[in-house]
Amino acid sequence: MAAATFAMAQVNFGIKAGVNTFDLHDEILESDLKDFTVAFKEAQYGFHAGVFLRAKIGPVLLQPELVFNSDNVDYSFEKDGVDQTIFNQKYRAIDMPVLAGIKLGPLRILGGPVGHYQLDSVTDFKEEIQSETFSDKVTVGWQIGGGFDLKNVTVDVRYEANSGKLGESLNIGGQSIAFSQNRNRLVASIGYKF
Repeated sequence: MAAATFAMAQVNFGIKAGVNTFDLHDEILESDLKDFTVAFKEAQYGFHAGVFLRAKIGPVLLQPELVFNSDNVDYSFEKDGVDQTIFNQKYRAIDMPVLAGIKLGPLRILGGPVGHYQLDSVTDFKEEIQSETFSDKVTVGWQIGGGFDLKNVTVDVRYEANSGKLGESLNIGGQSIAFSQNRNRLVASIGYKF
């Protein structure tokens, strides 16, 4: 029955790319080190690129995706209360959203779970700070948003809420720094469906 339903569906394959940024607030990262201070400075724009499959069955849409994602966050680092340094941390992952929604005229409303497989995190500040592997390689979140199509061009804007934290991705002076931030993001993309 599922195969027959899928055969009757209008199916499009497409490619997509876009920008994303963390929805972060100021926070000093937790540490027992008294002579170091690390804080979120600013969420920079990252990028993503990947493929999607969209099946339309009447007004219902199903859209699984496979996307490479790279996020950037700037941190401020102070040692002994002086010498503030800004350094950038990059987080790279494979994202797998599985979205469902409806089409209302030219507009689409979609939502659903998204899985993240963490590839790595890289910092450009190498003296006292080193990158660590993620404590959780696989995390799950949710995306909700909307979009529209102009012929074969597709545009989407989504908000993503994640249950996973940023991860234990920094090591300062030989000690892990605990992140308490969830990785909520704003995601905007443009694509082309074949």
